Amino acid sequence: MFSSTFKKSSTINHRFIQINSTTLRTNDVNATSNLPTVVGLLIAFPLWYFVFSTDLMDGFWNRLVLAVSILGLHAFVSDRKPMLEQLKKINPKLLLLGVFSGLVLYLIFYGGYNLFKPFLQQGAWNVYRLIGQASAGLVAATLVFTSFCEEFFWRGFIQRNLMNSLGRLTGLILSTAFYTFIHIFTMNIALMVAAMIAGLWWGALYLSTRMLWLTVASHIVWTELVLLILPLR
Repeated sequence: MFSSTFKKSSTINHRFIQINSTTLRTNDVNATSNLPTVVGLLIAFPLWYFVFSTDLMDGFWNRLVLAVSILGLHAFVSDRKPMLEQLKKINPKLLLLGVFSGLVLYLIFYGGYNLFKPFLQQGAWNVYRLIGQASAGLVAATLVFTSFCEEFFWRGFIQRNLMNSLGRLTGLILSTAFYTFIHIFTMNIALMVAAMIAGLWWGALYLSTRMLWLTVASHIVWTELVLLILPLR
């Protein structure tokens, strides 16, 4: 009887050790897979400081293009296969839905701006001042590139990884929070609120569809409208 009890105890201990070993390996894998996400965020914050709080590289647009290029490159190098798979998922209906989404988001901003104009006007003016004397064609082309890179990094890389490791809702909330607070270097409350609303909008679209091109199209249409075609003044 003692021998039987000892064998059962040994079996239980062996299984317990196996479970603990599996758990430790899983935690190690999760920690390793989350490292590029953490590094990406650590890169993003100083880059946004460089964009909005310095006068280097002779212009806001040059700094922004460099910053989003670095972020996009980091996302691609860190997660090449899933990033490429997302880019392959494209179709005309998806792009049209993205365009419609961008129009709806602009109307939300238009209504909100006119409703709270006394509180938002100065912040909006500070944003438009960044555009400077650049030609409309150059700004339009730059917005296409920067909007793509931002979505590639923030939704396709940061939010996707956070949702995979922490859950869909937590991933959405955290990625939106990071996307909002990275704009703290602008010292512009109106811009931070805009980033929060837009980030939550695109984040929700990505959460519900996992389609990167949908948020890319929405982001492009919204930025072209709000910054160039129908600015909120």
